Amino acid sequence: MNETSAALATARWPLTAAGEMDWLRELADDDGLTGFMPPALPDAAWVLHSMYEHELGPTDMSYVAYQRAVLNGGGPEIIPGLDPADVLRGTPGEPRGPRWRRLRWAELSRRTGDPVAPEGRLPCYRSFPSLREPNGWPVGISGPSEGSLDRTGPRSGARNSGCR
Repeated sequence: MNETSAALATARWPLTAAGEMDWLRELADDDGLTGFMPPALPDAAWVLHSMYEHELGPTDMSYVAYQRAVLNGGGPEIIPGLDPADVLRGTPGEPRGPRWRRLRWAELSRRTGDPVAPEGRLPCYRSFPSLREPNGWPVGISGPSEGSLDRTGPRSGARNSGCR
């Protein structure tokens, strides 16, 4: 960070006295080392990253194993009806083609019996432990992306939470 950026940051976010944050430390029951997670509220909501499912549904093969099989010379016959181009191309969190549909977190939770997020944990790529293969999500489900939400517009289908 150059000196100008540091000066701007200091001007915008001045340091506070050590005791100024005691109330937040007590409220969050945390030391605040990496930030503070506010306590859950009854009207709290998560905005969850999108997932997509191929019309064939999840398979017994993980994405990593499928990718390895394709790179070793396999083709559409690896899993009949599943085109490697539909699986291996695209942007995480975006539909991969016309044979993929939006999969809501709540729907997947009902189907697997797993909670969207285990008690005391945040929803993330580790959610749905009964579905995860040892090497990642099964082929047929494009797991949630990390770090970006759906694009706005008619292609994405929805702009907000996959959990309702």
